[in-house]
Amino acid sequence: MKSRSEISQSAEGAFMSRVIYKGRIDGEFEGFDDEALFKLLNGSYWLQAEYKYWYHYAYNPEAILSEQNGRVILSVGGNSVAVQPTDAFESRIQGAFEGWKGHSVYTLTNGQMWAQSKYKYKYKYKYRPEVVVYCASSGYKMRVAGTTAYVRRVK
Repeated sequence: MKSRSEISQSAEGAFMSRVIYKGRIDGEFEGFDDEALFKLLNGSYWLQAEYKYWYHYAYNPEAILSEQNGRVILSVGGNSVAVQPTDAFESRIQGAFEGWKGHSVYTLTNGQMWAQSKYKYKYKYKYRPEVVVYCASSGYKMRVAGTTAYVRRVK
């Protein structure tokens, strides 16, 4: 039978964590939501890996990535959520972005073309907005001007 100190040490070991990154989120942070995307100042992208909703607005907040029991945890402002690394790239839309119209096709300044793969309608106008395309658990997503939709590569 284990002694009280052995049980205590064993329990402490189960919650030990190793810091992977200590720095800041790049740009605006609006909390945690379903499959939220986070860019860190070191250029890496992380995708929320579990559902948790917490609204908190901050610009370039401090962030800590740590490994805990085989999972990577992102901690910001005293709250934490599991995340996973994701492939992502940045570009711009050539010309005007007028939101998501159902099956729209978008040409990026890097020459790629992406089309909506799931229906979504949301009007939002921006000229040559920045774009982030990333791999989520259920397909590729494109984030433009604070709104996101599922996309597939056409060219």
